[in-house]
Amino acid sequence: FHPGVNPFAIVQAWWQTYIKKEHRMGASTITMQLAKLHYKLYTRDVPGKIKQILYSFYLERYYSKKEILEAYLNIAPCGRNIEGFPAAALYYFNKDISKLTVTEQLLLAVIPQDPLERGPVDGKVSDELIEARMNLFKSWVEKYPESKSLQSEMEMPVAVQAEFPFKALHLTDYLGSDKKEEGQIFHTTINWKLQNEIEKILQNYIDKKRRYGVHNGSVMVINHQTMEVLASVGSAAYFDEEIHGQVNGNLAKRSPGSTLKPFIYAMAMDQGLIIPDTLLKDAPTNFSEYTPDNYRSDFKGAIPAWQALVDSRNIPAITLANRIRNPGLYDFLIKSQVSGLQGFDHYGLSLVLGSAEVSMLELVRMYSVIANQGYLKEIIFEQDKVVSEHESRQLLSVQSSFLTRNMLEKNPPPPGYQKNISSLKWPVGFKTGTSIGFKDAWSIALYGPYIVCVWIGNFNGQGNSAFLGRTLATPLLFDLCEQLTLYNDQEYIIPQLEEDSIKKVKLCAVSGGIPNVYCVDLKEGWFIPGVSPIKKCDIHRQIYVDSRTGYRTDDRSSEFSKAIIREFWPTDLLQLFQEAGLPRITPPPYPPENRTLEMQNRGRPPEIISPLTYTSYILQKDSNRFQTIPLKAVADADATNYFWFAGSMLIGKVSSNETLSWAPNPGTYFITVLDNLGRSDSIKITVETY
Repeated sequence: FHPGVNPFAIVQAWWQTYIKKEHRMGASTITMQLAKLHYKLYTRDVPGKIKQILYSFYLERYYSKKEILEAYLNIAPCGRNIEGFPAAALYYFNKDISKLTVTEQLLLAVIPQDPLERGPVDGKVSDELIEARMNLFKSWVEKYPESKSLQSEMEMPVAVQAEFPFKALHLTDYLGSDKKEEGQIFHTTINWKLQNEIEKILQNYIDKKRRYGVHNGSVMVINHQTMEVLASVGSAAYFDEEIHGQVNGNLAKRSPGSTLKPFIYAMAMDQGLIIPDTLLKDAPTNFSEYTPDNYRSDFKGAIPAWQALVDSRNIPAITLANRIRNPGLYDFLIKSQVSGLQGFDHYGLSLVLGSAEVSMLELVRMYSVIANQGYLKEIIFEQDKVVSEHESRQLLSVQSSFLTRNMLEKNPPPPGYQKNISSLKWPVGFKTGTSIGFKDAWSIALYGPYIVCVWIGNFNGQGNSAFLGRTLATPLLFDLCEQLTLYNDQEYIIPQLEEDSIKKVKLCAVSGGIPNVYCVDLKEGWFIPGVSPIKKCDIHRQIYVDSRTGYRTDDRSSEFSKAIIREFWPTDLLQLFQEAGLPRITPPPYPPENRTLEMQNRGRPPEIISPLTYTSYILQKDSNRFQTIPLKAVADADATNYFWFAGSMLIGKVSSNETLSWAPNPGTYFITVLDNLGRSDSIKITVETY
């Protein structure tokens, strides 16, 4: 009921301090304390005390007792540099002030009387604070007798944290970067239990791999059904300046390596170019001036599309990327809202290998397209926000999304995890990525209702040969999937498609095509009716052999003609099979004297793969390396020799597995290759020198 000051307390304090001079004694009311704190007054001398009294009168004049008390509670000194009871609740008890128990409230209430002596330090509570709280409790019980039951709790040791609950600091920075007002509260979608566990798993994993030069990593987990972010770890240690820990790895732009390849295969299926079992060629190939290679500079020959994807073979992916149109991979990135892209010509086909940088957030959003049956939806960080169907856009078909996920689920787990795979609740459909220069190791998975993404690397861009997606990032990915299995309490069934939208059909087990009458080994494979390519197997063919000579013959009426089935592989694949120690039985040749004009129309004609048609080649006169053009072709398995011509002039003759080096003069040339059966291919090139 005082007007801001207690006159009796002031007189008593004056007498005790200045007349008797026994010890200094205060006389402050809550209002006076608020005036001192808010206006930052020095009150140890008379002028300062007078100012404090005048400001107290002012506060009482314009504010209610409740408002004054509320203001005081928000700035009251609570030990060390902690100001206000809300901050003290977080600092000492790791909880919001509204969640404090009565005994915890009583502890905080007595700290401001002597914050220097009573404030807990390093989790230790002083005897003076315990005694002060007990005295207050006695007064409390007199007014609220029902609190006597807390007596046993009051006598227990007090446990305080003495540290702030630093949770998802990178996410807090991100959400606060566009805050509209100071102190804005965000109710995030983060599951704190899962967040804490993932932070521990990441830190433990980094510690175990530190001897390999691994110091940093990032993780993001979303529920693709709701698009809510459940865990967001931007770095291994936020406060570690040596690893630039405050950089947010969820938002930082990095090379995605091969993690974009699934979208190439999905679009190729949508455009009717392949099915998962289509044989793709993994052989040395040139694309204009671009000559890609595989990671280990090895080639597997003919492999099914699904295996080319999970093995992350570069040549098949680049070949498909060169064939898909409207949309291509670049169009897909634009539609997926990847920011900061240069023009298409800046990347070319190297886009397949990760030349365009994306963030983890953008990569997760792209993979949600596969998980959500082809629809792109926004990722949600805050509660009470929902994914609007009007805002979602379909970038892939339902069928290609289903098949791409199915292909990724064939990716074998990393070494040492095969035995643990049975403990997982759902298949792990994942893709790895390693950037050029070994600067980034990625692994991202569709696991039940979750999308899990892992990045290992250095924020300073330093490369490390240990930074391989499969061997470094994927084991951590599987650790996280195991944790999600323990965390999950919901049922989830991977969506299946209607029978009329996708079917399983019989395929040739060797070529992956629709079987012809000569295909013996068959298997089942997925097929999109009305979209997938209807191409019969052309590897298995029936031919006739003269049993007397062993030569191939077209005379089926002869008693010496014998029908046999042979595999007709292109010559470049035959060479790869040979190099891999897996030679194929080639069809026998025709007798040299029996070559006819009809033979030119049988089998595959040669295809010139070097040089490239309608391309200008510039040769250096004074260079030992750039004075020749390699002549290379691919033909059917029965081709044994090539004859190369420039116009009508013979350049040379080589076997079907050899490359011929040609040193032309400047000019325009029509290059023709003729195989031993008279089949041919021609291109036009221009040669210049400088």
